[in-house]
Amino acid sequence: MMIALTACGDVELEKGDTATINNNSGESTQTDDESSSESVEPIESESDNSTIESSSSLKIIGKITYDRIGVNNNGVGLNHNHVTKEPAKQVVVKAIDGSGRVVSTTTTDNNGDYSLTNLPKDTEIKIRVYAKLEKSGIGGWSVKVVDNTNGDSQYVIEGTLVTTGNVSTRRNLNASIRTREAAPFAILGSVYQAMEKVISVDSSVTFPSLVVNWSKNNVASGSGTESELRDGQIITSHFNGENSLYILGDANSDTDEYDNHIIIHEWGHYFESKFSRADSIGGSHTNGDRLDIRVAFGEGWGNAWSAIATDDTNYFDTMGSRQANGWSMNIEGEAHSSRGWYSETSIQEILYDLYDSHNDGSDRVSLGFKPIYDILTGSQKTTPAFTSIFSFIKGLKDENPLHSDEIDTLLSGENISTIDDIYGSSQHNLYSDMQQGSVGNLCTSTEYGIGNKLNNHKYMRFSIAQSGSYRVKVEQKSGSRSADPDFTLYKTAPFTNMGASQEVVDGVEQSDYILISGDYILDVSDYNDVPSVCFDITIN
Repeated sequence: MMIALTACGDVELEKGDTATINNNSGESTQTDDESSSESVEPIESESDNSTIESSSSLKIIGKITYDRIGVNNNGVGLNHNHVTKEPAKQVVVKAIDGSGRVVSTTTTDNNGDYSLTNLPKDTEIKIRVYAKLEKSGIGGWSVKVVDNTNGDSQYVIEGTLVTTGNVSTRRNLNASIRTREAAPFAILGSVYQAMEKVISVDSSVTFPSLVVNWSKNNVASGSGTESELRDGQIITSHFNGENSLYILGDANSDTDEYDNHIIIHEWGHYFESKFSRADSIGGSHTNGDRLDIRVAFGEGWGNAWSAIATDDTNYFDTMGSRQANGWSMNIEGEAHSSRGWYSETSIQEILYDLYDSHNDGSDRVSLGFKPIYDILTGSQKTTPAFTSIFSFIKGLKDENPLHSDEIDTLLSGENISTIDDIYGSSQHNLYSDMQQGSVGNLCTSTEYGIGNKLNNHKYMRFSIAQSGSYRVKVEQKSGSRSADPDFTLYKTAPFTNMGASQEVVDGVEQSDYILISGDYILDVSDYNDVPSVCFDITIN
C-alpha cells in the first residue's frame, strides 16, 4: 500500500498495491508554498547530458527535490521564511504507464538527479518518487518511510501522465511543505546524512533494513503498545530496538520531520543496535540527571552523534503553533551542573570533543570519527562489562595509546578521573563481586530519582566454575518498607541476556537457570522504589 501525495489527486495501481490519496488541504498548517510540482521540457542539447534516443526508445531525466524549513538562528522554532529546496538523495524513482505498469526504475544520485531509460515512444508516462532509499548487495541499504496509522502505507509523490512523444525529456519534481509532501523526504535526508558519515570511514558497510514510521497523526502520548503505535500514540520519537524509528508528526504541537538532530539521535540508537551494542535500559532523562551508566552513555552517544553526523553542534527540537517554539542546546559546550560519568551531557561533550578539530579548555584531542567508529564496532560491542563511558574510553585508550594523556585531560574537564578499566573501578563501587556459594550484598537507592537513575540498579559479578542448574535468589535485608526486588542475569562472553526475574512478590525474588561455566553479571533493582534498601544474594 502506498500514499500518493499529489497536487491533482490522480493515482494508478501498481502491481496490486492499494493507493490512497492524502492531499486534503485541511492537513496543512503551513502556507509557505504550493503543493508538489512538476516541470516537463524536451532535452534539446548535449548540455543536458543527453541526446534524442534511438528510433525505438527514449529517456526521461530530471531532478527530485524537497522543501526543507530552516531553524531560527537561536535554535528555537522553525523559520518559515527560510525554505530551501534540497536534493532527494538516493531515492527510488519509477516510470509508470497509464495502466499502472512499471516501465523503468532507477534511483537518484547525491544531487537528486535521475535517468530513466528505454522508455517507449508515444506512451503516457508519469514519474513516481518513493520515500525510500534502496541499494542492494554489499555496501547497500534499505530505508523507507511509511504511515504507521494507515497500514504502513508507502509515501510517494508523483507527476501527471504525459505522452513521451518521440523525444527524450526532462521532468523535475519537488515535494512541497504545503500539504507536508516534503516531510518523508526530509526525514530520509537526515537518515542518509547519518549513513554518509558512516560510509566516510567504512565504504563497504552494509546497513540492515530500517522502517521509519511517520504520520501527521503521530502524537506524544501512549505507552508503546502495538495498537497505540498503529493509532499514532508513539510516546515520543524513538527507535524501537529492532528495525523501526517512530517520528512525531503532530502539527502545531510537536513535529520532528525537520528536527534533523532528533532524527539522527534516534538513528544513532539504530546504529548501536545493529553495529555496536547498547545495554541501555531506556526511560526518561534530561540535562542534569544522574543516570544509570548504560543510559548516560546511550543518550550521550545519540546527542553527540547528531552533531558528528551533521558537523553542527546546535541540537534543536521544534514544537508549538507552526513549530515556532522549542528548545536547543550546544552539544560541545552546554552548561550543566551535573558533570560526571553518570551525565549524558558530559558524555555527549566528551564524544564530540574526541571527534572535532576545535580544541579548547580541557579538550586537546582531535581524533575524527574513524577511531570512535572502530571502538563502537569493536571492543564496545564485545565488552564483558555493561556498555558505558568506562568500556568505551578503555577501548579507545588501548587502541590510541599516544593520546591517552589527552583523553585523561578531556575526562578531567567533566570531573571524571582517569579510566583504567572497563568497570570504572577507580570511580565508584558500581560493580560488586561475590563467590558462587557465598552470600553477596547490594544496596539500591532513589537518591537521584527512580527508574533509570544512578543507583536504581546495582551490579553483582560472579563466576560459575561448573556448568549446571543454579538458583539465583535476591532477598531484602533492610529498608524502611517492603521492597519488590527484580533482577536480570547476563553472561559476559559472549554478552548474553539470560533472562529477567520480575515476579510481583515483596521481599524476595528467585529464579532457576541452566548456566555454563564462565563469568556473569546480575543487575538488581527494586520495583517498589524504596528510598534505600539492601539485599542479600545467593547463587546455589
